[in-house]
Amino acid sequence: MNSALQLLASKLHSSVDIAKRLATDGSSLDKHLKALQEHVKAGSSPNEPEDLQVQAVRHFWDKRSFETLKEARLVSFGLCLPSRPGGPCVLEDRERFNAVLSSDTGVEQWVKEPRWFRHCYQGLVRSYFSYDDTKGSIAPDEGRRNWRVLREYLHDRAPKIVDADGYNPDWVITTTENTNLFSIDPCAPYAEAALAGDTADIERMRELLGISDDSWFISALVRSQIAHATSLPYEEFKDLIPNLLSMLANLARHGIKIRNYGLSLILNTYTNTSSPTIHTGLRDAAVEWWGNPWLPSTAAQWGGVTPSAREMVAEWLRGEFIEAFFTKFSEDGIGDRRRANFWLRYVKSMTDVQFALGSRVLNSPSHDFAVLLQKMTGLHTELKGTSSTNNAFIMTLGDLVAVEFSDMGNALYGYQRDNLPFVFDSTEPLGLSSRGPNPLKSKELSRLWLLHKDDINGYRRWENMFEAALIDKFNIAPETPSSRPKRSAAQKASESTALFNAKYGKYDPYRLRGLGKTMGFKVDDLRKKGGNLWAYTDSNDPELIQLFQDWGFQYRAGKGWWKK
Repeated sequence: MNSALQLLASKLHSSVDIAKRLATDGSSLDKHLKALQEHVKAGSSPNEPEDLQVQAVRHFWDKRSFETLKEARLVSFGLCLPSRPGGPCVLEDRERFNAVLSSDTGVEQWVKEPRWFRHCYQGLVRSYFSYDDTKGSIAPDEGRRNWRVLREYLHDRAPKIVDADGYNPDWVITTTENTNLFSIDPCAPYAEAALAGDTADIERMRELLGISDDSWFISALVRSQIAHATSLPYEEFKDLIPNLLSMLANLARHGIKIRNYGLSLILNTYTNTSSPTIHTGLRDAAVEWWGNPWLPSTAAQWGGVTPSAREMVAEWLRGEFIEAFFTKFSEDGIGDRRRANFWLRYVKSMTDVQFALGSRVLNSPSHDFAVLLQKMTGLHTELKGTSSTNNAFIMTLGDLVAVEFSDMGNALYGYQRDNLPFVFDSTEPLGLSSRGPNPLKSKELSRLWLLHKDDINGYRRWENMFEAALIDKFNIAPETPSSRPKRSAAQKASESTALFNAKYGKYDPYRLRGLGKTMGFKVDDLRKKGGNLWAYTDSNDPELIQLFQDWGFQYRAGKGWWKK
């Protein structure tokens, strides 16, 4: 009730002001009388009927001037409406847009009268928030330019809508308190509150200014929230990721195209943190939205992230596949934890992984299997000629293509990448027997044929035998060191002899490489590329440590020994 009385008092007060002005300015009597009529009639609603806007826009398109305040208000609201079916809008026509803001026949002619001018200003604000080039066809350059001019105009003219002596509607107060809305970063002040779920003030502002759900304001608010979240310390940022992903997914369901931008920024920021831990929610969202990160067919979807972010997700996904293959895909659902742990240490070396799956996995009603198969799109085919529970895991590590099987009792087969007995094609099945088509098993072509058995070939554990073979045959070392296991008597004797021979001879590269093969560490000479000579071992053997020191090597924790 008080608001209504205030509004009436304001109109009466302004009427008196206008009457005084008319007494001294009879030359524009008709013009001012019309303005007075419109002022009394016009309220503070953030809307005007669209059919009236259309009529006013079409009339203005040819005339390019305003005769009444009402006409100016309607066109201000209708800057984004087409001048004719399929035609351009006023905001995308420089000449007509400039005419809207003109000081002679445009809205600027009322700028000295706040209670009149704000009726037009309110419509301009609505058009400012309505013009959006993120949906449908891309906005023309002219429209973008004029929109930026409008933004500056609204920012500069905001003080002109305030009546210093009379009543000011709530939307006027809200506008003048939030002139950041008419800036390059309009939503930055609201990001922290929105992230915390405190949106009451934002919703009130939207209601007063007529900001609809299809406005670019929604995307801008999300961008500001993500920008704020990514500026926070790692742990705080990490805790906010689930809510950010949920928000992006919800907006995508409503057709708001900001998901790619948001996820790219989150991933790129997460990658830049020191030693980022696996984030399953981030991994699953990225794979669900963009597909497998190492497939050529998905390169465009992943184009917004850095190579390191893409590789980070690829490593996470390969790790998930390894876990699933050696555990969930096994017949008992428990599987072989030792094999999973072994290959997880080589995830960074894997450039590709593929699968040949038995009917049990392919036809399973399990939701978990369905989700995994979706992530494996383009990476799996059918495995024939074996039990329904058996599956094959094909790993590419440099020049090596290694094949493991989920059923226990199968050996590892390792092939030179350019000499394979099979061709992987997701539309063609793979088999086992070398007598059949596309076989995964071929002793004739294999360069590695290793059994998962302990206490053979001088190794107490098969993992150490595999690791030594990968280094010896393909120069592939694990990225995560394992604790040095107990060695067999034969292995200890071999290592002792190698150390003795190396210790009493001067350093030379052949002696170092021979020692590396015996002791199970990788040697890499990067000096021709401007790097160092490396011996990748964290062994705590005191004799080996002394030898490296005698040879002039220096130690780097977590990596090994090096020298210039």
